[in-house]
Amino acid sequence: MALHKRILEWQAAHPTITWVGWGIVWAIVLAALLWPKGAH
Repeated sequence: MALHKRILEWQAAHPTITWVGWGIVWAIVLAALLWPKGAH
């Protein structure tokens, strides 16, 4: 749990970067879910 605590502390110190990072993660997830399945 030490790592989780460190992540939370880092997020508290860098809230803007955290939001940008989660935005990128969600963009990738949504693209993977909604992309046409022809590539598979």
